Amino acid sequence: MEQSTVQTVVLSWNVAGWKTACDGIVQNHGTVGAWLERHRADVLCLQETKVQNKWVSDNYLQIAPSAIEWDSFWCPCRLAASTKRSGMNGVATFARKGATLSADCRPLQDESLDREGRCVKTDHGDFVLFNCYVPNSGSGCKQLPLKLKFLRALRHAMDRAKARGKHVVVCGDLNLRAREQDCYWAWRAVSIEAMLSTAPT
Repeated sequence: MEQSTVQTVVLSWNVAGWKTACDGIVQNHGTVGAWLERHRADVLCLQETKVQNKWVSDNYLQIAPSAIEWDSFWCPCRLAASTKRSGMNGVATFARKGATLSADCRPLQDESLDREGRCVKTDHGDFVLFNCYVPNSGSGCKQLPLKLKFLRALRHAMDRAKARGKHVVVCGDLNLRAREQDCYWAWRAVSIEAMLSTAPT
């Protein structure tokens, strides 16, 4: 008898503002829950949510899937209101009810990094999921030291999870590229002839 394999579908999306993205989802799909069902998602990882704790608590019913079927774990930016990055960053993970054993919005164990709202860790039993919004290097690589510090802390957090016998999954907006073609493009020329010549008939 064949053993059935259970697949967990994880979606990742840099929304560049959850309020706007959520409005679009509700307008086109009715509810966030209906949109997630359409994509057959088990876990949804959002980056750059740009929301604060108070906004989440005041608007939870509008922005989250049905509380009966989903749990959500928010990690907003907790920098002081006087800083330029206050209200920026932020990550959130939605998971089907009961699929998460624990969640941690301070997984890097470095308050200077964790308060930026760039990583939330969720434990799903068979694996631990790190939902990340890694700092970019910035103009002239001014933020490169912060980015490298974040990546080192993330690696240590992953190592701690592995030492506990967990499989580790990392997803999100990593602001990394291996090749030039992996970079975001504002426009791209596409050769229709080349596409058609390689397309199956």
